[in-house]
Amino acid sequence: MGLRQFLFLKKYMTKEIKSKIQKIINFYNYGDYDKVIELSEIFLKKNPESDFILNLLGLANQKKSKFDSAEKILNLAHQINPENLSVLNNLANNFKYKFDFKRAKELYVIVLKKDPNNGSALLNYGNLEFTLNNNIEALELLKKALKINNKLIPVHLNLAITYQSLGNFKKAKEHLEIINTLKPEFTRSDKMISVLTNYNNEKDHLNKMLQKLENLKLDNQEKIYLYFGIGKAYEDLGNFSNAYKYIKLGNKLKRESLNYTIKKDHTLIKAIKKKFEEYRPKKNNLGDNKLKPIFILGMPRSGTTLIEQIISSHKKVKGLGEINFFNRISENELYKHNFSHIYIKKKYSNLISNFKIDEEKYVDKTLLNFLWIGFIKLSFPEAKVINCFRNPHDNCFSIYKNLFDYEGAWCYDENELVDFYKIYEDMIGYWQNKLPKFIYNVEYEKIVNKTEDEIKKLISYCDLEWDKNCLEFYNNKTTIKTLSVNQARKKIYSSSINSFEKFKEISGNLFTNL
Repeated sequence: MGLRQFLFLKKYMTKEIKSKIQKIINFYNYGDYDKVIELSEIFLKKNPESDFILNLLGLANQKKSKFDSAEKILNLAHQINPENLSVLNNLANNFKYKFDFKRAKELYVIVLKKDPNNGSALLNYGNLEFTLNNNIEALELLKKALKINNKLIPVHLNLAITYQSLGNFKKAKEHLEIINTLKPEFTRSDKMISVLTNYNNEKDHLNKMLQKLENLKLDNQEKIYLYFGIGKAYEDLGNFSNAYKYIKLGNKLKRESLNYTIKKDHTLIKAIKKKFEEYRPKKNNLGDNKLKPIFILGMPRSGTTLIEQIISSHKKVKGLGEINFFNRISENELYKHNFSHIYIKKKYSNLISNFKIDEEKYVDKTLLNFLWIGFIKLSFPEAKVINCFRNPHDNCFSIYKNLFDYEGAWCYDENELVDFYKIYEDMIGYWQNKLPKFIYNVEYEKIVNKTEDEIKKLISYCDLEWDKNCLEFYNNKTTIKTLSVNQARKKIYSSSINSFEKFKEISGNLFTNL
């Protein structure tokens, strides 16, 4: 049963059942998904056909990335009540998270046939189309959702994200300002505005952010967005002391909110090396792919978006952005006895088939693929692998001063950030030793200082004939979904080189261990 049905039938429930269900809902809203799973399983022993609780249980498993378990639970809920569109919508999302985009799309269509005004399905379907870089379709679906209810913050937010990724910053800001009007404490919109704003020309927004900190009752997450937004504004204005103050506050609060230990990453790289040393590849009967992949990887903020924009400006290359396939699939497969690079290649190729690609080659710009270069080589021996790097101090501080949607908790602590940077260096060195000449290294500073020469070398490495469009990459309309959305649409500039120097004295011993 959906939430509306639950509220309708609530008056017919016993007081005890109402209390138990409300308790589960409260834990879900609080984000304690382990408790939701525990209490839901207890509840379902006596009430096995409660599709509402099964739906919550499936969602809790989904939130913990247990997508196979979530699928089984949500399928059961659907069997019990085929008319529960909330279950179908969540099942579609689950297929999306499992990279089964075709099945996800089928279910969204079913939901919208039954209920054309289902705002959640329109929003989620729009997000799927955005994931696949079908931006026109994404905008149409999101605009339909907005017509149903123009006060839905998630719809305005996703419209802003879509317009931003397309380089339409004016439209993106319009939706972010609407969010600020609807819900001033939704400070993620302020952080997004800060990325798109040059505060040398606009100081009003900085004042608004400072006023929010002073006047609104904000939780820690809402403060984190403001801290990073204010830090960016002060840096634009050359007030590096205040910039560093708020950047540090944001990092401290963000790190405290995350359950993480760097030991997990050290354990992972040991397992990767061990598996690669022991693994004996089976014969690959899948044949060569017609499409040739180009993998761009490296640390965040190392110039990967710029390099993708340059290469995907070529008429024979399609930029797909961050696919995030190997990080999920390879780590899951890593600990299996019957690990197979053939399985990985098949799953990855199926995923890529969901994208509209008319070009001969495509770019996968997933940063942490540097962990999986050996398995990329096994799966796609014809692939091109490009490692982007820059001055380590500039790189690490650029990470430290930014708030990411998906990167690890190591971004927000100086020592862990340095430690993870050393993991990156170690893995690149390891793969270069094992796979000589397979990795092409691109130094950001050289791209800036010797632009045309370095870009020509890069295009030649990709086995592409010269295309002058690669020098005019700033005109490239490829979707950009990263923090570099603003910078990568500009001509080459040198202000990012030695950018850490502005903060060196203020920050004390920051990154001295590099």
